[in-house]
Amino acid sequence: MAIMAEKIIKIFFLFLLFLFPFGEIARFDLGNNIAVRVLDVAIGLVLVAWLLDKEKKKRFQKKLVNPILFFTGALFVSLFLNMKNYQGSEIIISSLYFLRWIVYAGLYFVVADFDIKFKSKIRELLVVIGAMVVVLGYVQYFLYPNLRNLYYLGWDEHLYRMFSTFLDPNFAGTFFVLYLLFLSGLFWNSYKEKQYRSIQIYGGLFVLTFCAILLTFSRGAFIMFFVSMGVFLMQIKKARLLFGIAVLSIIFLGLVSRFNQSEGTNLFRTTSNLARIESVNRAITIFLDNPIFGVGFNNYRYAKLRYGFTSKSKYEDHAGAGTDNSFLFVLATTGIIGFSAYVYLWYSIVRNLRNIVITSSLVGLFVNALFINSLFYPFIMAWVWILLGITEKT
Repeated sequence: MAIMAEKIIKIFFLFLLFLFPFGEIARFDLGNNIAVRVLDVAIGLVLVAWLLDKEKKKRFQKKLVNPILFFTGALFVSLFLNMKNYQGSEIIISSLYFLRWIVYAGLYFVVADFDIKFKSKIRELLVVIGAMVVVLGYVQYFLYPNLRNLYYLGWDEHLYRMFSTFLDPNFAGTFFVLYLLFLSGLFWNSYKEKQYRSIQIYGGLFVLTFCAILLTFSRGAFIMFFVSMGVFLMQIKKARLLFGIAVLSIIFLGLVSRFNQSEGTNLFRTTSNLARIESVNRAITIFLDNPIFGVGFNNYRYAKLRYGFTSKSKYEDHAGAGTDNSFLFVLATTGIIGFSAYVYLWYSIVRNLRNIVITSSLVGLFVNALFINSLFYPFIMAWVWILLGITEKT
């Protein structure tokens, strides 16, 4: 019976990985600012199946259980204490964000519980699904160069930029960097063990992913790439390679931008800079007025409406529920209490699950999170929690 339950959990998890490359395409907008991704449902099924397995009596004896519980508790308290300030329907919708965070964090416990052999297979599958997102990005870049026809659904145009199945070049670029770091770790291990076939495969995927990052024209992804790759190369004592990578990046961008010019491909564009500054100022204003417990996780969309920072007509904007800085997002929605618990969570992750790829990825992701709300983007959360689960020893 226990073996059958374990097989069911693994099958559900493999199905989850299969759905990952479909990104935002497998998303259903239900109205009232409620959107459900097929990935959300798949992760929920995996977690439920894992929780129902009676044989897993030590399922929560993991290194990060207390930090995750502390932050989850802070999210609940912030939402509960702010219930009086919002309508019932708004609280229900905000609670769905709370539930989604719990479900995605649950991936860590599920993956950490898998045996070593299955974790090794997950690593192999992560290579495949990451490659699929990258390849689909190239298909999109050459055959579907903008999202003009989906503008009415709240998506930006992103002309001549690679956004892949995430429909956003900034989040796509962030994922590409995380995937490239994952490949870098595998490439380095193969190089040390002289596995030449693996070196060719990972090297080829590295080049494809590197070019994909550049084609997003996401400055946040560029900064993340150079920071995280710098950290990675310093750890393996190859920091000088970063200079060569920088030169290649400049040459590549110079050539590409000459053929496909738009506001998005202009690296010196100011429109998005001004929008981010405005977003930061609004988040700081909301936090300063609600410093202890914030406005509730995630009541940010409704808080902006109360402050007059947005209007009903802009409710379908996909960025409306957050702000362009993950740390300010936590401060504004959960206050100092929640932010302290969040810092403790990441501190525990860095301290307990440290390796070359994890360290490089997190340093870069923290920098990237200063520009977009990447730490709470579902596909980034899923990727990070899976990596953390793989890293923890069974």
